[in-house]
Amino acid sequence: MQEVNLGGMMDYLTQEWNNRDLTPLVNNDIDLIVIKNAPASQLKLFNFLTSYYEIAAQDPMDKIFMDITLTGVHHELYGNTNLEWHIDKGYTQRPVNVTGLYALEIEGNVGDTLYVDNRIECPIENKKITVDMERFTSNERYGYKFRSEVERRWFRRKHRNIWHDLIQEDKKGKYVYYCEAYTELPKEEKDAIEKLLYDPSRIYYHQWEKGDFVVANNKATNHKRESTSSGKRHLWKIEGFDKQSI
Repeated sequence: MQEVNLGGMMDYLTQEWNNRDLTPLVNNDIDLIVIKNAPASQLKLFNFLTSYYEIAAQDPMDKIFMDITLTGVHHELYGNTNLEWHIDKGYTQRPVNVTGLYALEIEGNVGDTLYVDNRIECPIENKKITVDMERFTSNERYGYKFRSEVERRWFRRKHRNIWHDLIQEDKKGKYVYYCEAYTELPKEEKDAIEKLLYDPSRIYYHQWEKGDFVVANNKATNHKRESTSSGKRHLWKIEGFDKQSI
């Protein structure tokens, strides 16, 4: 059975693993699907996602699945910081179309992951935007800790001179390609967009349960997480490109 939220917050679709179907996401009918009781198997999650999308290697380690833990050891992503709103790999010339998070281990009050859709009436005229990589890679709220200053500088050089249209469009309509974490705009323009985009009434707070697999339209949404220092939260992250864009 599928359930659709149609409240004030962003719309999302809830499914059971046995009735899973990402077609509404592929068709841009909806921007977020929550799949309950998914198996703790990277192979099954991989095979499911590849039925709809081309799997993408993830920064910074070019891995298919990234671990997100509270400690962030062994080159995992840290899961205990209060992240800024962001678009995954939005600092690249070709950002991924979908991002999926799977709850492998959840114990205690581990904080929510927040989602908001970018489908607002943009208060700023369309323009080309770029990325503030200096700020982004120096921000302690970024989920990866660079192993050295050499690695940090290499990452900045790799993704410099990236430009995107501020206003973009898919089959569902127009959206603002913007995020708090690294979009470079004058402060007054950032403030005007964020006042609309991150209005609390528009935000979906996902309270994690073990076996949840949340798949989102990465370009037409922002997401972030709340910080936590207690309990246990181990997520897997996997990302993909639209097949027709390959």
